[in-house]
Amino acid sequence: MNLQGAPALVERDPRYTAPDGVDAVAVRESRFTVVARSNLPEEVANRLLTLIRERELRPGDKLPAERNLARMMEVSRPVVREALRALSLMRVVDIRQGSGTYITSLEPRQLIAHLDFVFSKDSVALIQLLEARRVIEPGNVRLAAHRVSEAEIGELRDLVLSLSDCIDNPGRFSELDIAFHNAVCAAANNFLLLQFMNIVSALGRASRERTGGLREVREAALDDHRRLLEALQAHDPDAAERAMLDHLDHVEEGLRSAIGSEDAAVEANGTEPVAAGGRAR
Repeated sequence: MNLQGAPALVERDPRYTAPDGVDAVAVRESRFTVVARSNLPEEVANRLLTLIRERELRPGDKLPAERNLARMMEVSRPVVREALRALSLMRVVDIRQGSGTYITSLEPRQLIAHLDFVFSKDSVALIQLLEARRVIEPGNVRLAAHRVSEAEIGELRDLVLSLSDCIDNPGRFSELDIAFHNAVCAAANNFLLLQFMNIVSALGRASRERTGGLREVREAALDDHRRLLEALQAHDPDAAERAMLDHLDHVEEGLRSAIGSEDAAVEANGTEPVAAGGRAR
């Protein structure tokens, strides 16, 4: 391929230089190598993902125009268009009409946002999510018990009061419940755990939608949060861990009960059940 005179691959490009006598544009464009012929859109998407993993493409970078990208990879424009659409659904790229295609922020919460649909339809995935919570949250709350500040205790206390005030508002209760768990995680003062918890919170919305229509579920969650608050106020990591494990037991009981009821409804009616009109935990 003759690549002389082609436009730069991304708008900021000072990192890419070439030895004397080597076409610098060709060096830059060599990143977008010709793809195999098996499944062209998938191969184009995988190549772009590889460039992101290798940090050749970074958040905010603008990709080459569609026609240029197609020429570099020696595929048709419809193939490139399909690959970019797939990456857009994955929240990896942002296609802006009249402006171009950009790499998104690649924040974990954004990348997994579309998975809430999968979790809303897959009971096994929800149970596995609870298993992940059992790994992450008890250890996290132990750290929080050691590190929580008075200001953070005050924030948690306010959240528990707000949870009590909106016990009859399932949607608002769910939002505050997520905020409480995120605040506990933030009190542990561990950046990586906070990122994991952000993912768990995003995926856990489906679980809350399955269980939150029942007032008794919300009441149990409120009692659990009060116990967690008391343990954190006492800076007692053992009590905090026990309270969190008990809370997750109650979450699982509510979820399994909801799944069982939905399965029974499917058998009786031969139709897919509608999730309860609210949320909790």
